[in-house]
Amino acid sequence: MGTENIPQENNALPRPSLPSPPAHLGKKWLDDADEIFSYLEQHGHKKEHWWKTTGAPAELLKQAGEMLALAEKKISAQKERIALLEKLSTTDELTELMNRRGFFQAFERELDRTTRKKSRGGLVIMIDLDNFKTINDTYGHPAGDAALQLIGKTLSEDIRNMDVAARLGGDEFALLFADARREDTLERAQKLIWKLNHLSLPWYGTDIPVRASLGIKEYTGADTVQAVFDAVDIEMYASKRSNKEKEETLSIGRFG
Repeated sequence: MGTENIPQENNALPRPSLPSPPAHLGKKWLDDADEIFSYLEQHGHKKEHWWKTTGAPAELLKQAGEMLALAEKKISAQKERIALLEKLSTTDELTELMNRRGFFQAFERELDRTTRKKSRGGLVIMIDLDNFKTINDTYGHPAGDAALQLIGKTLSEDIRNMDVAARLGGDEFALLFADARREDTLERAQKLIWKLNHLSLPWYGTDIPVRASLGIKEYTGADTVQAVFDAVDIEMYASKRSNKEKEETLSIGRFG
């Protein structure tokens, strides 16, 4: 196509040649963002030059725009894949709650936030099923899985966006009530205890009672993840021992 050069001053450089995309790159030219930016960098011009032309530069700019759009699309897809992999790595497949790894990461972030902002802490609750082995042995593993899903559904009800419900593994669960007043967290904990003490799993014409023991520990920014979980673990097993002695009563041990 024709080109009409605007008169240039004596010290002006002639119009630079604009090379076509290298043929050897083929489809990779469109797919690989690294190649695109490397190529543009290698053939870039540091000084500005003005010219009037028809067709060729406009087409090249269109192609460059398309290539950059493809590169942006590829980068967005990569970010989406990374986010999906991160979610899968922190999610329990059976209950769709967070898994142990995700919960501990979330609790670390919460303790860090509490320390940095010198804000109030919250409450950690550990839950362990009392009769999980009996359910498995009597009704089979599908019933055991259904019991775990029932616990997961119960824990995920009425929690705020900042709270975290997780299955730590086996029949062990945890709840994090973050950034909350002591009165509110204890009231919510008592409601949860009532729910867990009245759970039953409908299973082929029968209702299977599902019971659990709980340990509860308040935390502040001065605590560590390990210290909180050591304390809440002791409370939970004390509750389990008490429940074995008196099955109809759900004991949660001491607060604090």
